[in-house]
Amino acid sequence: MDLVRSLGADEVLDYKTPEGVALKSPSGRKYDVIIHCAHNIPWSTFSANLTPKGKVVNTTPGFGTLMSVAAKKISCSKKQLIPLFTSPKKENLDFLVTLVRDGKLKPIIDSKHPLSKAEDAWAKSIDGHATGKILVEP
Repeated sequence: MDLVRSLGADEVLDYKTPEGVALKSPSGRKYDVIIHCAHNIPWSTFSANLTPKGKVVNTTPGFGTLMSVAAKKISCSKKQLIPLFTSPKKENLDFLVTLVRDGKLKPIIDSKHPLSKAEDAWAKSIDGHATGKILVEP
């Protein structure tokens, strides 16, 4: 939680607490934007905690996300669920490298593993509790 605060978050919720599971704001406020990075959280959990024109950006969209997006469009709700799909392009990756090189973007690295220990990196990834990226180096 300290890491997330250090990155500039206004509020941080601990997903291990009942308040965190319910996305209940410690201050009671509603959110304009929620960045959704986990699986299997129903839209109703987000919707109850959004401002009237709030948005949820889902970084792990699946079939359920697409169905929820369709349902939101049909209901004409001003609250939005936005699936984030990415496609790497050389110019975008070059831009990110420049930001890192210039110190404007700081990647958070959980751990580094030699290629000969790639199975350890995979096991850490599957565990789902890495704080940052897991690197496998040649």
